[in-house]
Amino acid sequence: MFLLLTACENETTTDHNAINFEQVNWYAKRAALAYQSEQDIKAAFPDTVLVATTPNSDVQYFLEQDPIRHRQIITIRGTANLRNIREDVEYIQSRNPKLGIYVHSGFDKDTYQIFQDLTPRLNKNHTTIVTGHSLGAAIATLLMMYLQEEGYLLGPSINFGQPKVTNHAGAQKYHNLPLLRVADENDLVPMVPPRDFLDSLHGAYEHIGPELMLLGGKFYTYQTHHQVEQDDVDSFWDNLGDESIKAHYMKHYLHNIALKLNAAEAVPYDQRERYIKQ
Repeated sequence: MFLLLTACENETTTDHNAINFEQVNWYAKRAALAYQSEQDIKAAFPDTVLVATTPNSDVQYFLEQDPIRHRQIITIRGTANLRNIREDVEYIQSRNPKLGIYVHSGFDKDTYQIFQDLTPRLNKNHTTIVTGHSLGAAIATLLMMYLQEEGYLLGPSINFGQPKVTNHAGAQKYHNLPLLRVADENDLVPMVPPRDFLDSLHGAYEHIGPELMLLGGKFYTYQTHHQVEQDDVDSFWDNLGDESIKAHYMKHYLHNIALKLNAAEAVPYDQRERYIKQ
């Protein structure tokens, strides 16, 4: 389960053959189940020891503990709908004294609540894996930062449809997180907040880590962190009309991943538009 991507450990390495879509699907199933009831979650994942919800923002998360494999898995639910996407875009950055970086203030508030609830239940001798979708993916990334600062051993993590959580300085500080972001080419949320919505004091938001982009059928493309920075200059507002809201939902991600389980083929990023399913 921990042989994820050579590129997660070395950004200059893009070994497409190392992308294991069965493993991507392992994470995706958890991110999708986070939207379901406690009963459904425990039925699907019997190692679940906690299903909880943040008191004010109604973010559900669950914790699995696997003592045999010496690991613990945290999964965080995203937003049930996208009605607040403009609100997410317009959140200002605030400095987090624990992390020493500027972060999305709304995401960080939810992260800290989950961090406080989970840390008494976590085992520092076990590998910690974190995953989520949408808002849950953003919280998962920030939670990985918190856990790293506390000395937890982080295992390879994959999240889905994640908005950006910090600026360039924050992305540089935490560039070594063992994180792979999965995004659908037609999903607009990973572009939030857009680079043309600038915080004049702290700089534009920027993604952390490599990105696996899902295209139509068996096709996908992969970008290192450096490539993501370069290609992230497209205007969110210019592309908003071309993006599909449906492409953001977790059921769409599951479907697109399933198409790649038997056979998957990497294509160059600059040729991706040939393989996009509209």
